[in-house]
Amino acid sequence: MYVLGHVISAHDSGVFPEIDLRRGEHAMTVMVPDLLSCHDWGYSKAWSIAGAGERSDLVLAHMLGDAVVHYGTRWRGLERKSGWAYLRMGLVARRYDAFYEHAESRGWRFAGLARDSRRGWAHTMVEYSIDQWIADRMDVAELFAAVRNAADDTAVDLGWVHELIAQHVITPARPVECQPYRYCGALSRSREPDELHLRGLAVKFQIAESPESIAWLRGWLREIWGAAGDEEMRSVLTSLSAVTADPVGFGYPVEIAAYAERLQPTAHRWAGPDGTDPVPSADAPTKETTHG
Repeated sequence: MYVLGHVISAHDSGVFPEIDLRRGEHAMTVMVPDLLSCHDWGYSKAWSIAGAGERSDLVLAHMLGDAVVHYGTRWRGLERKSGWAYLRMGLVARRYDAFYEHAESRGWRFAGLARDSRRGWAHTMVEYSIDQWIADRMDVAELFAAVRNAADDTAVDLGWVHELIAQHVITPARPVECQPYRYCGALSRSREPDELHLRGLAVKFQIAESPESIAWLRGWLREIWGAAGDEEMRSVLTSLSAVTADPVGFGYPVEIAAYAERLQPTAHRWAGPDGTDPVPSADAPTKETTHG
C-alpha cells in the first residue's frame, strides 16, 4: 500500500478526529515507515509507541495498515503472511515474466537488472491496487496536492524525521542519507493522484518513468482491482480502518506494549472510556476470508 491507502484508511478509522487526514494534514508522518524503510523495526517495536504523541500514533497507524494487508486482519504474529495481498497474489503471479519482459523490450528497464522475487512482485502489485481503486473511485485531489507539498518540505527539512528516529530508536533498513529523498522525489514528480503509487512502483521495480510506462502500470493495477471487484476492494479498505480503530479487539498487542515500561497505565487514543484498554471484541473476525 502507498500514500492513498494508508491515509484514507487512517482517516476512515475515526481514530484521529483532531487531524484533517482527508486533506493531507500530517500525511507524511503517516508515511514515515516508507519514508525511512523501517518496517522491520515497525513490526517488532511500533506497538510500544501507542500514546507517545500524535506523530508516534500516526506511525503506528501505518504499521497497523501494513500488518493487516500482509499478515491478516487478526494479529497472530509474523509466522505466516495471510493478509489480502498474499491471498490474492494469484491474480497476477503467473504473469511475472511477462511484466518484466515487456518493460525490458520497451526500453523502460535494463535487462541485466536483478528482479524482485515472483512472490514479492505479485503481492506488491496486488497491494498497490488498493491505492489505484481509491484514486479511481474517490476525489483525492486535495489530499494529493497536500502530499506533494509536504514531500517537498520534508526533502528540504528532515528535522522532525530525525526527532522521531531519536525518540523511538528507529532503525531504518536503508541509509537515511538517501532513502527519504528517493521517496519524496517520487511523490514530488507526480502530476495526478494515482501517480503517487505508480511512480513508487516504477522506483521499486527500477522502471523508467515516462507517460507510457506510467500508463502501463496503471493498466496493470486497474486490471487487478477490476478482477477483484468494487465490493471486495471496499471490504479491504473497511478492514484496514476497522483494525486501526480497534487494534486490541483484533489481537494486536498495543495494550501490553503501551504499558510495558509504565508504572501506571496512561490513557491513549486506543484505550477504552475508563482509560484502560478494552477487552478484545467477541465478534472481531478470527480468520481471513479468501476471495475467489
